[in-house]
Amino acid sequence: MLTSGGHSQVGPNEFGPPPMTSIAIIAFDGVTDIDVFLHWDFLNRPLTMFPEAGAVPVETAEVEGDSNSGDENPEEESGEETEAGPAPGRDWSVSILGTAPRHFTRAGLELPTHGTIESARDMDAVVVASGPLTRELMNDAEYLARLLVDPQDQYVCSQCSGSLILAGSGILAGLEATTYPTAREPLEGKGAIFVDKPLVTHEKIATAAGCLAGVELDRWLLTKLIDAETADKCIDSGQAWGRGIESVYG
Repeated sequence: MLTSGGHSQVGPNEFGPPPMTSIAIIAFDGVTDIDVFLHWDFLNRPLTMFPEAGAVPVETAEVEGDSNSGDENPEEESGEETEAGPAPGRDWSVSILGTAPRHFTRAGLELPTHGTIESARDMDAVVVASGPLTRELMNDAEYLARLLVDPQDQYVCSQCSGSLILAGSGILAGLEATTYPTAREPLEGKGAIFVDKPLVTHEKIATAAGCLAGVELDRWLLTKLIDAETADKCIDSGQAWGRGIESVYG
């Protein structure tokens, strides 16, 4: 059973249902549009391509004074559909997290969030998106204290200049990493070793450079969270015709 936008409330239990696999995409004002929506699409394809589990609505966040901020039991809500709409499944969750109920993308789209960045610590995987604001957030102690992630027990990923936020947290110190070319200097300034590659991985850490490198980042992450066959089916379904679509649908 597979959901989008919820949070796991079930711990490991051999006599109960399996715990939910949860993924967070970190957004903020001015976030690069494709660096949110590409990951939102591909990381939800285990749901949209395998919809037999049924449908559960996505709930958007209410933060900074809104009524359900901090609700520890989202399953007790009325279940009415919110602006993000429904998505199939029950044990696979993709959420967009931020510091406000909604952010605005670089191209001006209103982007509702499903929760606050503090929730990232409870996720199985986190993908930090990019945008001009990353150069400020990488040095924002208050923001970094709220966005606590740990590659010892989570997959921690970044898209383009999102790596600056990971570097600001100290996660990339002494490690090879990649980023958007214009972000190389601040990345190295935080102790990371820049590598001119589209995707660089180290244990549970992955950094991607260039918007379309997000495709291979998602393939890597889905392989880790599910398996290589499922990852390939999900990613190949989005390839240009003649580069994988036949193998999925034909």
